[in-house]
Amino acid sequence: TSMHLNLSSCNSNETMQYHHCFLRLNKVLLLLILFSALPSITSAYSNNNNNEPKPLMRAWMCSGKTQRDMVAKLAQAGIVKSAINKEALLRVDRKNYVLGSQRDSAHQDSPLPIGFGQTISAPHMHAHVLEDLLPPLLTASKERPDKLLKILDVGCGSGYLTAVFGRMVESKENRRKTTPLNEGKVFGIDVVPELVQMSKNNVMKEDGDLIDSGTVDFMLRDGWKGYPEAAPYQCIHVGAAAATFPKQLMLQLAPGGVMVVPVGPDGGTQYLYRVERVGNRGDVVGIDESKGFQEDDYKLYRVLGVRYVPLVQKN
Repeated sequence: TSMHLNLSSCNSNETMQYHHCFLRLNKVLLLLILFSALPSITSAYSNNNNNEPKPLMRAWMCSGKTQRDMVAKLAQAGIVKSAINKEALLRVDRKNYVLGSQRDSAHQDSPLPIGFGQTISAPHMHAHVLEDLLPPLLTASKERPDKLLKILDVGCGSGYLTAVFGRMVESKENRRKTTPLNEGKVFGIDVVPELVQMSKNNVMKEDGDLIDSGTVDFMLRDGWKGYPEAAPYQCIHVGAAAATFPKQLMLQLAPGGVMVVPVGPDGGTQYLYRVERVGNRGDVVGIDESKGFQEDDYKLYRVLGVRYVPLVQKN
């Protein structure tokens, strides 16, 4: 919406007219200031070149009436950028992964409780995660077209994002659109037995072929320890906030792999980080576990200011 100011009405030499005109200009300037500030009031945060948080336009504003409507708004907002991620999100309906009492709110761009003190993240957060994790999958597929991709979803919750990952790397013959991604396997783990079962039940509603084909598997595990039996992974997603960087998960990244993890204290300042494995001087679980942890193997990037439930550690 454009605004046009009629400055000619300010040419009167009479004090009263000048005073009214001055007030009108002040009101217009105030409106302009408010409109310019609005995005930052309702935003999450993204990183800039100085690695400092900046307002992200339209976060929390991508609610829809259906899955397709919600995904379309995420794309219009520039949060979903890749056709691969968009197609995967369209294939997995969020309504199947929320509690029955929340189904009417399934396509709202907000987190929802799923029980046991856990939540399903807001759709725009899942979209950010997918965009950050797609590049290493594409690179691995290009470098080794015959290699099986492996993704670890830590704190799988209700199983939603695990299923979306599954659609990205499912059998090529089952994909509705051709993509350059290799076929792969996704491992969803959670420390809460009831959530592991909930994930399986939810996937079976409309995405059961992912389990039947072995593309997706769910299991009871301590998220801090990951799932070393299937390591190394091209991608690791952590769906709850770790108080510190989880080194055991970092060691399970393949060289060139990426982990997205929220880090920070429960109830305190938290940030979503992208952890890139750029070296193999230290252990690579599943390949060489004789060298320990080497900080130089990793680059850390702060992506978003977030608020997650804590990553539970099994006693």
